[in-house]
Amino acid sequence: MRSLTASHKLPGRLFAPKLFATAAFLSAQIIFSQTSSTKKNPANMTDPAAVHNSAIVIDTHADTPQRFVDEHWSFTDPLNGGMLNYDSAKKGNLDAQFFSIWVDPGQYAANASARRTLELIDATLEQVRYHPEKLALCTTADDIVATHAQGKFCVLMGIEGGHSIEDSLGLLRDYYRLGVRYMTLTWSNTNNWADSSGDIEDEKVSHHSGLTPFGKQVVQEMNRLGMMVDISHVSDKTFWDVIATTRTPIIASHSSARALTSAPRNMTDEMLLAMKKNNGVVMVNFFPAFIDEKWREAWNAQAPERKKAQPGITACSTRSMMRRGGMRI
Repeated sequence: MRSLTASHKLPGRLFAPKLFATAAFLSAQIIFSQTSSTKKNPANMTDPAAVHNSAIVIDTHADTPQRFVDEHWSFTDPLNGGMLNYDSAKKGNLDAQFFSIWVDPGQYAANASARRTLELIDATLEQVRYHPEKLALCTTADDIVATHAQGKFCVLMGIEGGHSIEDSLGLLRDYYRLGVRYMTLTWSNTNNWADSSGDIEDEKVSHHSGLTPFGKQVVQEMNRLGMMVDISHVSDKTFWDVIATTRTPIIASHSSARALTSAPRNMTDEMLLAMKKNNGVVMVNFFPAFIDEKWREAWNAQAPERKKAQPGITACSTRSMMRRGGMRI
């Protein structure tokens, strides 16, 4: 799912190895004190529109890379039924985007995810090569600030789903070298080292009661590299294992509050408080099923009908259209 973040100002070495995601990540000073040289600092910082227009705005999750690969679509092209492109980003004052590198575990075997992952990374990097006058790859907070000052759009990458590393710390390091700066430990599928909230109730799936010893190694290596640990999609036990393991702040790139909407992917009040103690950041998932309980109940009630209709759905299906638009269920 694509999520809309709050407007954040970032410290200069936020994504730098060992120094990324410092405690200042959540501070009001960081969020509000550093205003862009190209935007005025409004007097009324209680006005959401004023804050939005004065800050460097970063969205942490958009599934657009699938369009780069599967549709040969360019980020500067017209939307063509989608929801995010260069023009819409500029009009909405979106300055930087984490493009989600997501591999469908149902389409690609657990030991065959890396090729698709690399294709999506390559396609995202190629966008920067095609449009150097408009786009720039950013791997540090300094890059974001400098790129924004040049009037360019900041391209960042985050992997969604730990199955993309194929149980290899070497692949994890390679993805970092290519510019990936966060990884969501699971998608809706439990992998070989971390449980997902997406199938935690499925008795046919082998679970680990959170993180395995190797899963903890993954978190520790991400800490060492300076790759942000993203806990959106993980099971509750995996979340608490991450909190106990990580030495640096973590993020939830597209999660919401379970107290308001009881989707298992949403975070409990206790989790949200734990993120605060860890100096982490939670970004809101704005798909209705995660922010509207009645909508979620209706969506779940329709699940049998959707499943029955799925075999006959063509490229114009709801799922396909959401993917094209930078959204995924």
